[in-house]
Amino acid sequence: MNIEENKLQIPNYSPSLKRKRLFYELDQHKNVSLLLVTGDSGYGKTMLISSYIREKNIPAVWYQLGSSDRFAHIFLSYVKTGIYRYMGIDHSPQIIEAEDVDTELAAVVSILADRKEPLLLVFDDYQLVDPSPEIEPIINELTHSSPAVTVIIISRGLPRLPIAKLKVERKYKELTTSDLAFTLDETRSFFNEMNQLNLEDQEVQFIFERTEGWIASYQLILGVIAKMNRKERFSLWSTFPYMQDIYDYLSVEVLQAQPEEVKHFLYKTSMLSELDPVVINEFLGIDYSEKILSRLLTQHLFVYRDQQGMIRYHRLFRQYLYQNYKDHLKNDYMKEHLRLAAIYEKRYQLINAFAHYTIGKDYLKAAEIMGLIRDLYNPVESMLFLDGWLEEISAGDSFANNTLFLIRCVPLATLKELTTLFEENISLLKKKKNELWLCNLQHRLATIYLMRGDIVKAKQLFSDSLKGSEQFHDHAMSALNLILMAEIYRYLGKYETAIEHVRKAVFISDRYKIKHTQIHALDTLATIYLDKEEVDKAAPYIQLALNIAKEHDKSTLIFVYTTMGRLYSVKNEDAKAIEWGEKAVSLAESFNNDFDNGWSKHELGKSYLKSEKFEEAKKCFEQAFQAFALFTHYQCMVAISMYHLYTVIGDEAQAEKTYTEINNTCDKYDFYWLLDSLEPKGATMAPGEQTKQLSIQTLGSFKVFYENRPITIKRQSSLRLLQYFITHRNKKIEKDIIIDTVFPDGSLSNIENHFNVSLSVLRKTLEPDLKSGVRSRFIKRFGNQYLFDSTDVDLDVEVFTNLTKDNSDRDIKKLEKAVMLFQGDYFEEYPYETMLESERERIRLLFVNASQILAKHYFQQKNYQQCFEHYERILDKYPYQENIYFDYLELLLKKNLVTKANKVAGDMKQFFDEEMGISVNDQIKDVFSKFSVQMHG
Repeated sequence: MNIEENKLQIPNYSPSLKRKRLFYELDQHKNVSLLLVTGDSGYGKTMLISSYIREKNIPAVWYQLGSSDRFAHIFLSYVKTGIYRYMGIDHSPQIIEAEDVDTELAAVVSILADRKEPLLLVFDDYQLVDPSPEIEPIINELTHSSPAVTVIIISRGLPRLPIAKLKVERKYKELTTSDLAFTLDETRSFFNEMNQLNLEDQEVQFIFERTEGWIASYQLILGVIAKMNRKERFSLWSTFPYMQDIYDYLSVEVLQAQPEEVKHFLYKTSMLSELDPVVINEFLGIDYSEKILSRLLTQHLFVYRDQQGMIRYHRLFRQYLYQNYKDHLKNDYMKEHLRLAAIYEKRYQLINAFAHYTIGKDYLKAAEIMGLIRDLYNPVESMLFLDGWLEEISAGDSFANNTLFLIRCVPLATLKELTTLFEENISLLKKKKNELWLCNLQHRLATIYLMRGDIVKAKQLFSDSLKGSEQFHDHAMSALNLILMAEIYRYLGKYETAIEHVRKAVFISDRYKIKHTQIHALDTLATIYLDKEEVDKAAPYIQLALNIAKEHDKSTLIFVYTTMGRLYSVKNEDAKAIEWGEKAVSLAESFNNDFDNGWSKHELGKSYLKSEKFEEAKKCFEQAFQAFALFTHYQCMVAISMYHLYTVIGDEAQAEKTYTEINNTCDKYDFYWLLDSLEPKGATMAPGEQTKQLSIQTLGSFKVFYENRPITIKRQSSLRLLQYFITHRNKKIEKDIIIDTVFPDGSLSNIENHFNVSLSVLRKTLEPDLKSGVRSRFIKRFGNQYLFDSTDVDLDVEVFTNLTKDNSDRDIKKLEKAVMLFQGDYFEEYPYETMLESERERIRLLFVNASQILAKHYFQQKNYQQCFEHYERILDKYPYQENIYFDYLELLLKKNLVTKANKVAGDMKQFFDEEMGISVNDQIKDVFSKFSVQMHG
């Protein structure tokens, strides 16, 4: 039997990343006799040592072990050959006889004892020979042969060697998985410097955190993304770690090498985020899990102890195991989660119990456990813990699966503190430009804002989150963002926009088979149609939502039952409406969380009110009002229902008091969208019956009338604000833009105050009977935006614009009205107000064009007097209109009105020559010559 030469060759992994951090640790080899490098498969153990030896050019003998090397005579034959060959000692490279092992070992040790220069003896894949009792004595002899010799053992598991004495003598050093794992900086260097991929920082961070620095995965990832562009890479991250190459590696290199008992253990325990032997024994019905865990730790099988001493699987390995086990069990995996939940509940490990009940979709038990958590734990800490815990336990499932349920379970008192923490984290991620995690946080914070009633902030955050979730192909999160944005548009009365958003969510949910968002989307779509009282459109959607919810997500039944109640209420089937409403309330009470109670009881109360069961309605409204104690927006909605109740039963005093409270709340929190629902249906006048109390004249002299009485805007800054609003009428304008234009001077604090005072004065001037700014019909606020609504204003410039905006049909009656309405320039008494110049010029051009069209029309009709009057009026107001003069001259000369033409020509020359210093004489002569007429003067 001959020596296999390749087993004694140092592997060459160049080019490889120079790991300065670990090279520094390895430089200490001169001080130790045994250096142990242990770790899971794929952590670069061999690459590290070989690249270090080559980089530092250190004398070394390398021995790549195989399972056949577990026999002492074979093992020693390779050791002897490697050492002799390195030292230049002549010998025959053959396998020694078994009976000569002791003699040959003594000879090798004798040679090493004389060694003065450093020498490394490297034994790679030592786990293949470690079970053999024949190898240990040889390693012990080699380790103690000379101070110049360092034995390096590379192994997946901890070898059975007597190292205690070496530790005491400080002759032992160990590098483990945690040492070998790439750091964030090394991850960046590997992809961007060594392989020149130019990944974004957030991508580097993502890879590092999701792989926990597992080096083998870096090579596999590199092979996939090397030729991808940014868009393709970001699509990949959305499905990570579901890369076939990674899963194949774990299957072939790790799992297949394990006995069936260990495989079974690994798969089943992948459902646990922390490997507690007591829990595992009960879960698996065994009593020896501690021994298996000890073995897994010894073998470094992607298992480690965290800083708290808890045993865990490495993230990628657990996700691989969990996904495979979940696919094998199919829907039964939820039953396994529920079994675990019961075990944790019995042991009073409530956070784990809540998480497993939630993933197992036993929402009633989850809500019950949350009640205990609220009583026992610091609420903010427990919520932050749960914020990432569901994802951790479900090993890769989208947080969107459970986000609404989790937020509904949040103790109300913690919302404010959670909001602050989420805002800080979002700000930090934005600074780091880390979009991969940003959309999840934005969505969670948006949901909290929505429930608190700050829908302006919620809408923006949902919109931002939607962009991120679409970018990273998180379909569940995209659908949920669209649905909740649709809810907001529904509140604002923008039903078509709401329907557009929710239909997109339905499409995504159907396409990607996301049941929980499908239910929510169908329910929301039905709700929108019920708002519009389109029962036939709503009915099929809510029925489908009910069918899916019963099978896939019972936590949503509260909302589906409530919508079903609304459906029957709109159909005037009051008994059925109450029946469904009571079912929703009963389910909500079993969940025992405030939001669900408030939601269901408010809707049931409205059904009772419609059925004239006033006492029952009042009781429901009072309970809902209390349940929404910290949800101001929803509480205000309940208050509106109570106001309608008091109005119906004739309790005027209570109705007036409630009305005032609602107004104050809407004013304070800017709930402008709720004010329309304050007035009972049918209370407003029909459009044709409405009179416009406010009249504003801007073309020529500026005048304002309120109920036909002239009013004066005494405050100059309020007047400028009105001029700006009219100029940008019916458009939402950011407050900062208004301030910059209308109040360009002064300190920020003074300007802010100046704006508020000017706005208040303007509102009260335009609407003398206005009690609250939030109820203004003309100057409306939308969060940080303002809009001047001209719908109920008789505004001359608006009428003028509408009459002249489309001249293609040459509607002469409209144009005549417009020209008659034009009494002068737009705000002509304020010629030097720069913010009015653009609108003034636009209106002026519309007037000139309209007048010119009318003039030509009357010329064709041979009504020359009318024609000439329009030209005269244009030139009287705007004598610098050169083209108008020439058009007018041509028409006069066509009719051979030479005297009149000469007068117009003289006026033109006088104005342009004397006023503007421009000679137009030759151009005028050309016009006259076209008609063979001699120009006078």
